[in-house]
Amino acid sequence: MSKQPHSFKRLVLGLQPSAADRTMQIAAELADLLNLELHGLLFEDTSLRDLAAIPFARELRTLGGGWHAIDVERLSHEFERTARNIERVFADTARRLATKSQFEIARGPIGQAIASISRAGDIVMIVEPLSAAERASQQFAWLVRAAFASAPAVMLVPPRIVRTKGPIVAIATSPEDPSIEVAAAIAIAAQEELVVIEADGQADRNAPIRAAAEAGLSVKRMTAPKARLPDPATCAQAFRFVQERLIVMTRGAFEDGVASALASARGVPVLVVEPSATESAAQ
Repeated sequence: MSKQPHSFKRLVLGLQPSAADRTMQIAAELADLLNLELHGLLFEDTSLRDLAAIPFARELRTLGGGWHAIDVERLSHEFERTARNIERVFADTARRLATKSQFEIARGPIGQAIASISRAGDIVMIVEPLSAAERASQQFAWLVRAAFASAPAVMLVPPRIVRTKGPIVAIATSPEDPSIEVAAAIAIAAQEELVVIEADGQADRNAPIRAAAEAGLSVKRMTAPKARLPDPATCAQAFRFVQERLIVMTRGAFEDGVASALASARGVPVLVVEPSATESAAQ
């Protein structure tokens, strides 16, 4: 392991107008645990503004008597009011952090917004909305795709977290999988058990595992067949008795959707990190 406990510098929290206090609390706890700067990024959906520019576009007001032209001024006023409330909650939540914090409103395409602020050492945190309709919305899909396309690391957080204490789990498809080092660093910071689910039992010489053990942490190694490890059901079955608080996996080692499926199935955040140069070449 490197001399630093981890290479992350900043946690970028992707917010939507429907964000609740719990979202920011989760982000603040992680930022405090890993000593990260906290950056709140609120996205304004401009699609309704674009729709309102079409002359024949209408909105149905159930209490206002039928169909009306879209009121852009009213939409802007409602968003600004919501943004002020979210910024206030964000400031209150971040006040106890020892690190810097910043709040920003992003207008325009989500992909451009994330790409413009992302930098080395970032974790972009995406909290899935409570509403199933919002989770299935095109805007949320754009947000997830933009985060994975732009950010070095992405954390997917389920709508409801079932545990905030417990082991840190790394799902490793090779002996030098970067997920092991990241999970070990977080386990050391959190003083939690490290659990490594490894492909075919090959990680016995991994330096982060030794470092975690030397730091006095309990380290548990579990083996799963490499051919079946990328399957969400196999992963969940492999540690069905582990009451983990966080899962770490490497981007590219699994099919799209596995991280989100695991977050939903286990009810805990899943951190997806970049592969090493060796891993990228192999993939």
